Amino acid sequence: MGVSKSSVGTADPQTQAAFRVKDLAAELADLRSRGVKIEDYDLPDLKTVDGVAEVPFGLMAWFIDPGKNCVGIIQLK
Repeated sequence: MGVSKSSVGTADPQTQAAFRVKDLAAELADLRSRGVKIEDYDLPDLKTVDGVAEVPFGLMAWFIDPGKNCVGIIQLK
């Protein structure tokens, strides 16, 4: 798991957490089968396709947990 500070999209700094996985597609399929909504983004610096964003260091996806926290999942290159 990685934890970092971020202020993306908001004026207030936030702490983000992302869990590293070996197979992002399989993890997303499992989460979706359990009713978890994977977030989609269409921003100038971040776009997702079917919930997945390609970033310089790998593939990422996000979901909102019951406490309204944005949780990331990452598959490193």
